[in-house]
Amino acid sequence: MEVNFKFKDAAKVDPIRIEQVIAEKPGGGLIENPQFEIAPTTAVGEKDGKFVPIKAYRLVAAVAAADTTIKVEKGSGVAVGDIIAHGKKGVKCTKVDTTPADHDLVIVTLGEGIANDTVLYQAKEASEDAAEPIYTPVYVTGNHVPANEGDFPVRLINGANLRKETACIAKEVAALLPLITLV
Repeated sequence: MEVNFKFKDAAKVDPIRIEQVIAEKPGGGLIENPQFEIAPTTAVGEKDGKFVPIKAYRLVAAVAAADTTIKVEKGSGVAVGDIIAHGKKGVKCTKVDTTPADHDLVIVTLGEGIANDTVLYQAKEASEDAAEPIYTPVYVTGNHVPANEGDFPVRLINGANLRKETACIAKEVAALLPLITLV
């Protein structure tokens, strides 16, 4: 007889994101109090001696040129006012619907076809042909960072092979980190 037995579902399995670490910052650094949970392999830039994330938005459905909405993976931290970019084109997000259980619906017109599972990035400002990441990337995170728990210590990696299928970094951002390779 099982007295006081309570069933718990198994914890969600975190995907493998890092294949091999080549170099990292000794002692890591502090991530400025994030408003959303940050997954490992998220690119960060430096601001006032602390590190801030460059949001990555992974598409969960392909986008057609005429689409006025995109579906992005939950947990990206997407917010109204974010500039969502692909390649050199960045467009301002005007509305976010977080009610669907499996994705966030973002009101934005990218004006180009983009394949499912592509990772878009947070840009500095809207542009038709000159978008760049909101911060200059210097590292990727090596561990989870919880939301709203103040400045948080983090492992900072500047050389690694990351799995392109699961890494939280756009290829345009990864290209700015010379020792980060998406495999």
